[in-house]
Amino acid sequence: MEVTWFRAPSGDDPGTLNACYNALDIHVIRGRADDDAVTLEGTSRSFAWLLTEVAACAGVLRAFGTGVGDRVVLGSLPTEAGVIAVLAAARVGAVVAYDNSAGAEGPVQVRTVEGAVVFTVDREDLPWDVAMRAGRTDPAPSADVPGDAILARHRDDELSVLAALGASDDHNVPVPDGAKVVEVGGLRLWSFDTP
Repeated sequence: MEVTWFRAPSGDDPGTLNACYNALDIHVIRGRADDDAVTLEGTSRSFAWLLTEVAACAGVLRAFGTGVGDRVVLGSLPTEAGVIAVLAAARVGAVVAYDNSAGAEGPVQVRTVEGAVVFTVDREDLPWDVAMRAGRTDPAPSADVPGDAILARHRDDELSVLAALGASDDHNVPVPDGAKVVEVGGLRLWSFDTP
């Protein structure tokens, strides 16, 4: 996949880009808004639909103070919510930590509680649908993310932004135990489904 850079790398400068922009926005810009971006849980989702949902979720993350380099902890989620949450974290430049594998609790968690997806912030749960309605009123744009940034961590496995985009020297995406790889617009990301 050809990567769209916001600022191309040069010398010691890793440049800036955004994985979500490369996976969704660029396809909408190039006239593929109504094309299928991904099929999740038997339902096909277009680039435009997914971009709308991801930008809304990213708006929620941004409202909770999440930005470039911050951690968003994801528990096991239904595939669609998990993909939206990962892409939203990428949109604001955050690093996804699965099942809190990176240590202390993250400021924002997205998890399943009693069968419902919730955002947990300051130990308070906010239902997914309520948060997403709020996020749709102020969707987040794509943040400038360093080209050498990490997209996700699970225990000892790291997925760099460039590896997820297929643009790193090592074209193999590590797949942690219990994960599957989901591809959206050329971006490969991890999904840990709710059992």
